[in-house]
Amino acid sequence: MIVLLTNDLMFQSRISGAVKSVGKAIVVDRTVERVVQRSEQPSEVTLVLIDLTLDSLQLADAIPQLKLAFGSAKVLAFGPHVDVDRLSEAHESGADAVLTRGQFDRDLVKIVGE
Repeated sequence: MIVLLTNDLMFQSRISGAVKSVGKAIVVDRTVERVVQRSEQPSEVTLVLIDLTLDSLQLADAIPQLKLAFGSAKVLAFGPHVDVDRLSEAHESGADAVLTRGQFDRDLVKIVGE
């Protein structure tokens, strides 16, 4: 199972399509609390995707909470290449991988299929 934190409905649709194309399930929400509540089997979450344009997320709190809730999952954050500060903040907050949105979009099927 894959968890996605975003409020971008258009990109969410693209990501959900890619996830389903590789035979996986996805849970999408805008807050850490709700995405954790909605994930019925936290131990089955293998990947957490964080859209860094979701400005309401305080990364220094959110990423450790997600790692605690989904212990075996990899946390990948992605955002606009011009938002260097937010990309750095994700890395400093403990994300396992941080990609620009272009990198993430280009390798989307590969990323969700692993």
